Amino acid sequence: MVLSAAVVAIVQASFFEWAYHRYWLHRPWLPPQMFTAHTLVHHQLCKHDDTFHVHDQEQEEALTFQWWGGPLLIALNLLPWLGAWWALSAAGLALPFAACLVTIAATIAIYYAAYEGFHYLMHRPSIGWIERSRPFRFLERHHRLHHTHMGKNFNVVCPLADLSLGTLLLRDSAPPRRTSPAARAIARRHSRFGRRLREQGRGEPMEKAERP
Repeated sequence: MVLSAAVVAIVQASFFEWAYHRYWLHRPWLPPQMFTAHTLVHHQLCKHDDTFHVHDQEQEEALTFQWWGGPLLIALNLLPWLGAWWALSAAGLALPFAACLVTIAATIAIYYAAYEGFHYLMHRPSIGWIERSRPFRFLERHHRLHHTHMGKNFNVVCPLADLSLGTLLLRDSAPPRRTSPAARAIARRHSRFGRRLREQGRGEPMEKAERP
């Protein structure tokens, strides 16, 4: 029963990750900071292969979620299970609800930690033995394609939902592209880094200096 709960939690986490990534991080819903940080800042600063890896301070912004993101997302995943636990207990069914709930919570917490950890290493490599592994290389390529095609490859950890929902992209037939200066200009209009530059009166000159 506990093993089944772990498998169910992985499937749930993959589909939740897909929905959250597609409909919150890439849509200007509430709170708007999620869309701004992810789509208008992170995706612009790490857009194509030439900027996918973090190489300056500006790209560090929005590389990970806020500290409260993990507990909130885990709690949202547990709400339907708490409701099911209450309903089945009220119906008098004797099942190991507590053990299953703890297993689901732990599995989703590990999934979230993997999301944050893998995403960080994809953009800022620092642990070679993980980054050289075949599964990680597949996931990194999967995520690189998402940065080029934002309507594809929403999963970072387990692309089960991408496969099931028709958003899995395995290769890009287009030639390699370079990130345009306009992408960084968009990010600076919405980022904390850009706000600091404007407060110092240096935003526009730096943007012009980067243009070829």
